[in-house]
Amino acid sequence: MLRKFLQKRRIIGIWLVVLLISSFSISYALTSISMFAFLPFFFFDTKVNIIEKFKVIRYKRIPIFFIFFFITQLIGLMHSENLDFAQTRVSVMLPILFLPAILSVEKFSKKEFEFIISIAKITVILPFIYYIFVHLYIDNRDISTFVHFTIIEKLDISQFYLIFILFLPILACIDAIIDKRKIMFHIILLCVSFGIIFLMGNKTSLIFGLLLWLIIIFQTYKRKKSKVFVPLIMGAVIFLSAFQLPIIQQRVDVFTKTLDIDLETIITKNAFTITKNTFEHRILINHLALQEISDALPFGVGTGDYREALNDQYKRVNFKAGLSAKYNNHNQYLTEFLKTGILGGFVFLFLMFILIRKINLRQKYYSYYIIFFSMGCMVESYLDRQHGIVIFAFLIPFFLYNDNN
Repeated sequence: MLRKFLQKRRIIGIWLVVLLISSFSISYALTSISMFAFLPFFFFDTKVNIIEKFKVIRYKRIPIFFIFFFITQLIGLMHSENLDFAQTRVSVMLPILFLPAILSVEKFSKKEFEFIISIAKITVILPFIYYIFVHLYIDNRDISTFVHFTIIEKLDISQFYLIFILFLPILACIDAIIDKRKIMFHIILLCVSFGIIFLMGNKTSLIFGLLLWLIIIFQTYKRKKSKVFVPLIMGAVIFLSAFQLPIIQQRVDVFTKTLDIDLETIITKNAFTITKNTFEHRILINHLALQEISDALPFGVGTGDYREALNDQYKRVNFKAGLSAKYNNHNQYLTEFLKTGILGGFVFLFLMFILIRKINLRQKYYSYYIIFFSMGCMVESYLDRQHGIVIFAFLIPFFLYNDNN
């Protein structure tokens, strides 16, 4: 049996990656099964190979720091009062312990990597097309309510996470168009991908999209100056079209017309009513989190108690939106300092630092993912949800060890 498995091991590994990427927007259960399936995949190998893989992992700094980061969560669990929630948090973050290490030694050839991308760029889009069809023709709802009724209510997924998986077909299509491979097909797929992102009406996605456009223009200029007009014109058309969408215009209007910078004004406004300006919410949450972090130094409040500690701060200033929606920290860096104090906070910062140092201009995927994730962590607590763990523990290491391998 082992011999038969070993003969098809490479094929199984390829389809395991495709399954995990494809299940991102389909099912929590299927995503979990796919992640933990990497453990038997790792150990179903010859004894010599398994020993050799452990030897290699032992000297790889990035997988080791992922493991250190997980250990800080265990330390935070040990001094938590709410052990049930602490155990839930640790179980959600468990893939951080093994996935980066496995991906560091289970690398794919360039041909295998390109095959994975060629399948995944389609399987990522198909569920969204299905969701939109059901929303419009089965549920008979207006397209403007797609995010609220389908993405948030039905799927229980935040747009912040979906942006990352949708960037995969976008990056793959742009690369194919620049290299003149199946141009018409990839233009259609690119427009569909961007259309879905803009349908989310998320301000962060617009900022990431703009940054993506600028980086691609710069990379194209460095690679082939004659082709720089392709992303330049394409991006201009896409962004001009995006700002014609009512949902985008509405979000921009809310942001610009209701924004205050003064902290005392923000506190007063949010104490009297539930406001809609999420940028103001983040300013207030960060302010309250910093106060709690200062009080809880040097060890933090614990892996199981950080939500309750933040909620106590909301009660203190009567932050109505925060109390109603039970907002998390909306900042992964501050979340780690709040949970596990100086130790967890600095381990996470150093891990992000060494991941960012791996950026180079030859990469087609990794550079974008780590830049967007490191920036996104300033406005979202990605590791509070399973989807964030997939991005951090799977997608980023997968692209790190296979992009232009």
